Amino acid sequence: MRAIVAALGLLIGVLLGVALLLLNPLSFSQGTPAGLSGAVRVLGWESGGGFRGFELTPGGLLGWESAAGRAAAFGDPGLRHARVEIAALTEDAGGAQVLGVRLSAIGPQDALLQARLGVVTAWNLVWPGQGTVLLAGSENLWAPLRDGLWSAVRGRGFAPGDKRYALPPLPGSGAPLLVAGTGPFAGVRGGFREDFTPVAARPGDLTGARQLNLATE
Repeated sequence: MRAIVAALGLLIGVLLGVALLLLNPLSFSQGTPAGLSGAVRVLGWESGGGFRGFELTPGGLLGWESAAGRAAAFGDPGLRHARVEIAALTEDAGGAQVLGVRLSAIGPQDALLQARLGVVTAWNLVWPGQGTVLLAGSENLWAPLRDGLWSAVRGRGFAPGDKRYALPPLPGSGAPLLVAGTGPFAGVRGGFREDFTPVAARPGDLTGARQLNLATE
């Protein structure tokens, strides 16, 4: 009986702690998603491609590794918070798929009490036979994490509720930018934004289905 009472007390304590964290007024304040101007290309991709490094899940961002996460993680302790993935992106306008190599690292300014939980990213996009684009930015994943935790507190499991989340940059990181390009993209400048759509079959996967909105000026 004492063990059951202790377990219930622990569970209630965890739920109360999560509720207090989510009731923090800062948890409802988010940065503004990057505004885009100029010609916008929309590139879609989903999780499931090859990656090495930390899992893009709530646990992975908080440093908690699952068995699968340990298998995918880099062995070097200096790369513990790094992730590299390769994705084939499909452009809404049609045409050949775009090869994307995405480097990311857990944001050094992440702080749960300040509603910051995300990654800094660098993209290398390759249009086969045409040119390449380098991107640098960040994404704050607090909004889907918050909604997923509220769902879990209500006993519905971790399930972010919005159809799509336009991800803002991490505070203090600046706007996501198009850094450089080659071929027809040489000298082009602009910005980008990633949108996250939860996938019902993998509710804890914060890669889910993504939309990369690339604006060139």
